Amino acid sequence: MLRLTGKGARMRTLYIETNDANPAVDWWKPLSYVVDWREAFQAEPRLEVEICNPHNAYHYGTCMRRIQEYDLIVISHAATGDDMTRLLETRAAFDGRKGKMAVFIGNEYDIMHEKITFIRDTEAEFVCTQLPIKAARWLYEECLSSQLLALPHALNPSRYYTMTDHPRPVDIGFKGDIYYPWVGDVERTLLIQHFASQAEFYAMNVDIQTKRVDGDEWCRFLNDSKGIIGAESGTYYLNERGGLLRRAKEHMKQYPNTTFQELHELYFTPVADPVSGKAISSRHFEPMGTRTCQLLLEGEYNGILLPDVHYIPIKRDLSNILEVVFKFDDTTYREGIANAAYDHAMNSHTYAHRIKELLRSVS
Repeated sequence: MLRLTGKGARMRTLYIETNDANPAVDWWKPLSYVVDWREAFQAEPRLEVEICNPHNAYHYGTCMRRIQEYDLIVISHAATGDDMTRLLETRAAFDGRKGKMAVFIGNEYDIMHEKITFIRDTEAEFVCTQLPIKAARWLYEECLSSQLLALPHALNPSRYYTMTDHPRPVDIGFKGDIYYPWVGDVERTLLIQHFASQAEFYAMNVDIQTKRVDGDEWCRFLNDSKGIIGAESGTYYLNERGGLLRRAKEHMKQYPNTTFQELHELYFTPVADPVSGKAISSRHFEPMGTRTCQLLLEGEYNGILLPDVHYIPIKRDLSNILEVVFKFDDTTYREGIANAAYDHAMNSHTYAHRIKELLRSVS
């Protein structure tokens, strides 16, 4: 049990967030979920949250020396995303904790050996995964001391909301990165290219921008758009606990002119039993808050989004694209999808819901 003393006492929570050596760089702005998770923890009335940057040597060292004073230690996605060096260097300090530790995993396909090593060596009580639970059980089967919690991203309704009387001049929109070929598929890229090239044919105002933007700009863009295209995040090939993707990535660095087809035949086609890590992402919840209809490649979406209920499904080979456009052009149908998705998010899938779910498990 978490240690609470006195009436109205709150859980002292250490929230280890950024793993960036230069916190003055606003690297996190296009990743609005970093702020959304932090604010949700800070807003939870049962928690007294202290934010800690592991690259602030003095503060991090002070927190580690006082580790036994915290009722709950949370390692955020931002601390486990691209570089585990600092956490691994200081893993022994977590042995002195008395409170429970929950580790949220960012980029749940990259440097997984390092992430699993940290979880296993610190005997973290909880691993908070964005993956569907079946894939997560396979990925973390070595972490015998840890309980898996399915806690994907969610909606921050104070940041992503419907602007009153706001016109939506864009029919189909997209803003975001183009996934690298070493992830193992180019389905989303082909979908983006299709709408970018066929706007005139569909007689639509299509706005495709392959760049990341901060939360405020993204909210405005969503409110400008009747519909947003997208797909599940992650990879179809978690095999070797991310090792397969690492080898493909290293190949692309060495031979940058390798085509996707060549890369796929070298690394992915020979895989007999691919382990999918495709999952829902924060970018699927944010349009729900702005009541923007989503046109998404068919997938599981962690069982949270249902086709023709919360989004308009597009077959992976785009073979039903004309039917999709016809459905989308029906204003009543399109707005019905958007409203159903909004209600679904507000009822069950905000960040406040996620924090309450976590606290039910750790208490």
